[in-house]
Amino acid sequence: MSPDNLNPQLEDNFLGSLVGLAIGDALGSPVEFKSRQEIAETYGRVLDYLPREDFTLVAGHEEMEWPGQPAGATTEDTYLTLLLAESLIHTGGKVEPLDFGPRLVAALDSPMLEFMGATTRQALLKARDTGDYQAGLDHERAAGNGVAIRITPLGLLHSYGRFDRLRFLDDCEKVARLTHNHPIAVAAGVAVATAVRLLGRREIMPEDLMAAVLDMLPPGYLGLPLAGNPLRQKLLAAQDYLEERQTLVDNVEAGDLSVDFFRIDLNNMERCGTSGYAPETVAAAFYAFTARKDSFEEAMWLAVNAGGDSDSVASITGALAGAYHGLAAIPERWISGLLDYQRVSDLARALHKTARSRELTDYVDLGI
Repeated sequence: MSPDNLNPQLEDNFLGSLVGLAIGDALGSPVEFKSRQEIAETYGRVLDYLPREDFTLVAGHEEMEWPGQPAGATTEDTYLTLLLAESLIHTGGKVEPLDFGPRLVAALDSPMLEFMGATTRQALLKARDTGDYQAGLDHERAAGNGVAIRITPLGLLHSYGRFDRLRFLDDCEKVARLTHNHPIAVAAGVAVATAVRLLGRREIMPEDLMAAVLDMLPPGYLGLPLAGNPLRQKLLAAQDYLEERQTLVDNVEAGDLSVDFFRIDLNNMERCGTSGYAPETVAAAFYAFTARKDSFEEAMWLAVNAGGDSDSVASITGALAGAYHGLAAIPERWISGLLDYQRVSDLARALHKTARSRELTDYVDLGI
């Protein structure tokens, strides 16, 4: 590729991905932690924004009060994602822990602290106390999905420029280790960043997504065993569910039977798992996007109605579907109802400009 072949239309994919992530957060937050059955009994199907009511979450011995919000409002998932985007823009496309670290630590003094998961909160407190932005938590709970959500801007950044696999993996690891210094969480972040990059560039078909992502993760990555790698296992299982689904699609098209695919897809997402455990969240989101690869709206309906950590699953689904389809494919009612739309879209455009500038710099460095 030469500078003359730069694709300015990728800006729509940057917008689609970040706006899609924020929409997923806003759609999923009001039903977060509800089961699929509870969602169905209360709402039938969640198809649009709902207000988030105050509620108390009891997890183990910890009790947390989660605040209400108006319809279309986002949570810390979007807030932390945009802070990373701001850092990448400020540094001209460099991943600098000394820049993004203090930005995310400052979120401890924002209203978003009330939404923040325990691992992220504890890790940011640790970083504030020590000044070390690469020593996030590494216990079992650090295999959560926080990194897999907020890493989206990094995948977009690497959509432009001379792709360097080692540089990409190093950037992903730096972003992850601020809070989740656990190999499973890091690998989940790499998976989402890879998917966003490839889908935004239209380098792969959605049905090839799982294989392409697994190709990016080298055998034994960060000490994870190849056979027992839970992320690999979940992604391969999701691929199997998609192949089963395609068999049903073929039979329906042949006129052999009638199938409720919405129910089938929700069943398969339950099989993936929809908890805050990173391999489950990523596999469920990848399934939702791929199963409804032709429709941003339908992919989001699946993600929101599957239950569990619905805002996280929907955020990643929105990031993938938005990167692939672009902003133009997102329903106008969701765009106009998103309370953070202006900030999200402004940062997406600025990040696109930064990514293009970085690509030109890469070519200059190569003497092209």
